[in-house]
Amino acid sequence: MSEEERLLAFVSDEKNEQLYLHLDLAGVNILLNELGQIKKGLEKNECPHGHLFSVDWGGWELSLSDMTDTDNGGAPVHHVKIYGWNEEWAEKHGFDRFIK
Repeated sequence: MSEEERLLAFVSDEKNEQLYLHLDLAGVNILLNELGQIKKGLEKNECPHGHLFSVDWGGWELSLSDMTDTDNGGAPVHHVKIYGWNEEWAEKHGFDRFIK
């Protein structure tokens, strides 16, 4: 567990149609580290995944906020699971990876 100050908060809007990401430099570094681990696995053609949790859910990475860019507010996200899919598994899971 880390007791350092940092801001890394994901907030969903009321309809769960938008996701807001709030971060400071320390939060950027936490996210980049997690993504770097995913990247290393993908470079080996693996399908890695990672987790970020709030303190309420037993972690330390995520800050808590309900702030969106509207006055309506939102809901804090307590768990972010990041999946890395290689080409084979992205296709098997039916992801549309092409920009049209």
